[in-house]
Order: sequence, then structure tokens, then C-alpha cells
Amino acid sequence: MITTFYSMVTLLMTLVYLWLFDAYRLDFPAPLFWLASLLLGLLSGFVALFLLMACYGRFQKGDQTKNMRNHRFVMSLMHFVMRVLRAKIIVSGTENIPDEPFVMVSNHQTNFDIIAIKPLIKNQPMIFIAKHSLFKWPVIGHLVKLLGNISIYRLSDRSAIKSILAGIKQYENGVPVSIFPEGTRSHGNEMIDFKAGAFKLATKPKAPILVVSIYNFCSLLKYWPIKRHNVYIHIHPVISPDEYEDMNTQALSKHVKAIIQSQLDRFEKIEHGQS
Repeated sequence: MITTFYSMVTLLMTLVYLWLFDAYRLDFPAPLFWLASLLLGLLSGFVALFLLMACYGRFQKGDQTKNMRNHRFVMSLMHFVMRVLRAKIIVSGTENIPDEPFVMVSNHQTNFDIIAIKPLIKNQPMIFIAKHSLFKWPVIGHLVKLLGNISIYRLSDRSAIKSILAGIKQYENGVPVSIFPEGTRSHGNEMIDFKAGAFKLATKPKAPILVVSIYNFCSLLKYWPIKRHNVYIHIHPVISPDEYEDMNTQALSKHVKAIIQSQLDRFEKIEHGQS
């Protein structure tokens, strides 16, 4: 949807600029007319997209968390961003995504993780427990709030507990909730320590846990825009409440981290051409 909108605006405005240049009969070679028109058309497309994002949902009232139209709009925007970044997302394990609400946990490399993960959950309004600063970004912050995502202030234990409780409430209301147990970005393919308290989001309401491994997002911009970049996502089988009922949050945290690490090791072998 977003890609189509951007392409149409770019094409239309490129033609408009060509007409304007011809109307004013500027003394430039024809190739410069075409190049200038195309560049201005591309810029106009981004401006139109920015205005669409800024205006979208402004007049919607009430809690819009379960409004799938809003989620699909944002997911379409995320697809567009991945195209612009020239990311080739290689996904496996989508058959493990449950039809009922769940708690998703994943390692966390960059701000692009959410952009790649969310569109995988096509038929449910999955939300994230995300850092509070994201909610203050111009335009983007408005869309983050519109979807019902939950803010967390990492330096405050009280804020973290409040966010976990809000996430549990949303899960019990039938909404899948995602959290990054590392608590911050690792900026690499090596994970940092998990915060066991994050797993209370699942253990308190006895929610099924969907574990996701992400690899190579940390170097997404390294060769942009020259080279397309491979990034990997694997969705593991759900961990049911029965499977973790005898674990405390510390043991569950170590168990999930080991699952993710095992897949990261496999991805590393694939990326380096090893069998």
C-alpha cells in the first residue's frame, strides 16, 4: 500500500516537473530536465509520505489497539522502509506462529528489529513494550501510540513493573505482546544479558511464549545503498505454559537465551558458507 502510494506520487510529480520545465522553456539539455524532474519527484514522494504518516489516525477516538486497519497501514510502511534499506529478509519458522494471543521474546540488535518482525504477524494486532524515547519521535511517536504499544523507561524499576503489568493486561485482552529481554540493543550478533523480570510478562498470565532469533540486523547499513544485505529471522516453536511451569524466571530466561543462541550459531555458519 505505502510502496504503491509513494510510486504513484513520485511518477505524477515527475511528470508535473517535466511539464513545468518545458512550459518555462529553461535552457538546459534534455537529460538534465529528466534527471532534475526525477529527483524532485522522488523528494515529493517522501514529502507526501511524511504528510500521510503525520495525518493518519489523528481523528480516531478511543483505544485503537485492536484496529487491524491501523496495524496493516504501519506494516505496509515497515515493508517500504525495508525496501529502501535494501534488506533481504530471510524468514523461517512462520508455521510456528500461533493463531491465539502469545508473548513474543527476541534478541534485540537495532531499532530495525521491530520494523522487520511486526509484519510477520499478519492477522493479529501485536504490540511491543518499547523504550519511552520512541514515543517522543516526531510523527513516528504518534503511530507508535496509535497502535497501543507500551512505553518502558529502562532506568526505572517502577516504570518497568508498570509496563509489564500493562502488557499483561493487553495480553489478557486478546492482544499478542512482544518484549526484548536484553532491555536494550546489543548492536551486534552477540547477545547481552537477559533481564529475567521481562519473562513475568508471560509467566504471570501463563501465556505461550513465541521465541524469535534475529541475525545480521546490526550491519544493515554497512553497505547501504551499494549492496543488498541479508538479514535472518527464525521463529521457534511455541513454549507452552506446561513446558515452563516448573521454571522460575531466571531458569526460563537462560532456557530462552540458549534457544536463540543456538539459532544464531546456525545463522553464522550459513552466512559464512559453512555446512
